[in-house]
Amino acid sequence: MMMSSRLRQILALAVVFYGANIHAFAALPAAGLERFYIGTYSGAIYVSSLNYASSTNFGTNTFGTVSTAGNNTNDLGSFQPSLVALTPSRNFLYSVDENNGTVLAYSVNPTNGILKFINLKSSQGQTPAYIVVDRSGSNVLVANYNGPDANNGGTVSVFPIQTNGALGTATVLIQDPGISHAHCITIDGNNHFVFVADLGLDQVRCFVFDPAAGTLTTNTTLITPVPAGSGSRHMTFDPQYQRAYLICQNSSTIIGFNYDSTNGILTPFQTNSAGGGVSAEIAVHPSGKFLYGSYRGDNSIVVFTINPTNGVFTQAQHLTTDATPRNFAIDPTGAFCIVAAQDGSTIKLYSINQQTGVLTYADKFIAVSSPVCILPFILKPPQPVASIFSDSSNNLEINLTNTMGLFSYQLYETPALSSGMNWNLLATGSPGQNNFVLSNALSEDFFRAGVLTNY
Repeated sequence: MMMSSRLRQILALAVVFYGANIHAFAALPAAGLERFYIGTYSGAIYVSSLNYASSTNFGTNTFGTVSTAGNNTNDLGSFQPSLVALTPSRNFLYSVDENNGTVLAYSVNPTNGILKFINLKSSQGQTPAYIVVDRSGSNVLVANYNGPDANNGGTVSVFPIQTNGALGTATVLIQDPGISHAHCITIDGNNHFVFVADLGLDQVRCFVFDPAAGTLTTNTTLITPVPAGSGSRHMTFDPQYQRAYLICQNSSTIIGFNYDSTNGILTPFQTNSAGGGVSAEIAVHPSGKFLYGSYRGDNSIVVFTINPTNGVFTQAQHLTTDATPRNFAIDPTGAFCIVAAQDGSTIKLYSINQQTGVLTYADKFIAVSSPVCILPFILKPPQPVASIFSDSSNNLEINLTNTMGLFSYQLYETPALSSGMNWNLLATGSPGQNNFVLSNALSEDFFRAGVLTNY
């Protein structure tokens, strides 16, 4: 249910003119827009949006309408599209059907997000519990909580993605013995090691992944054990892929690991039991500064701050949510947390304090029956507003407002606005940088700001 990150330049037409007089184009900045898919236990995949008119006034942010994006017309009665994943191109979406043990492929209408069914395959097990697309967009990986025979343990399967988005024949089927219950698949930043959190065996199992061949082979260090009875559920990495965090369903603990990307070895450094029972989802903030875990036992999300030096995490908030927060997502900008309450049948929006990580309900919600997966992505960032100043040394200071701290902004220039003009890249800022000082020898010039971001 994760989506791979990629680097994309987004044009945001914040244009200023420098000449005998300095002007900023006066049109109001365009609002930002995110789209998110919703996996459910209620027979359909839904799509909605998050509109943010301002990066600083959270009261202006609203959810869009909820539309049915896709279903399985052959099995409307028992279809449970609980988890979804997108290719990096966002051209194709894949869903598990938890009730029927299948994986479905859809093409995505980029205009409205509506899905068109392509094909389906057996998940090579029963009760598929996780789905992810690898970082190259070449394969779909699925964790099945149970195997074809529920007495023989869960499975992991890999399906190649065809050029038209269809699922090919499975290239991998791994079945572990006994009480194995594969619950999550996490791929490292190099797309080389695959980690399977096994709830039944109290282990994280590591495989070497070949995306070109779509194969998994046993890593030299296969097993990272966790305390008996923990129930390894979901694992996530920090943005630098230096540390991993595992949430355990049965013990309500989070375990922090240092990660060696050369050999795939996880070394535990901390266990924290601050949760409220029956753990569910875990996520690290895009800044790497905060950690979030949800708990169905007391209907809560617990927020932790992360020490940047050693990864140690300390509780900062214990927030009550609607019933059964089975899933949540930190939006790609890091400004919001979107929480899906399975038994509350609500999806609520929380703003994130960028200094403390603490969540505040934004008084925005939508009603969806049994939501259990949130998959957000950016369609359009808020348009930055540019202002320009000059000094006697021909230095120009360009300031951008209506910006977001996790975006990187780029400046372009052209000496004249005309058909066929070329925009020349002047500078790429660091994440959050909104002030640029440039030397300029031209009598007049036009400047444009763009947004460069990982999402």
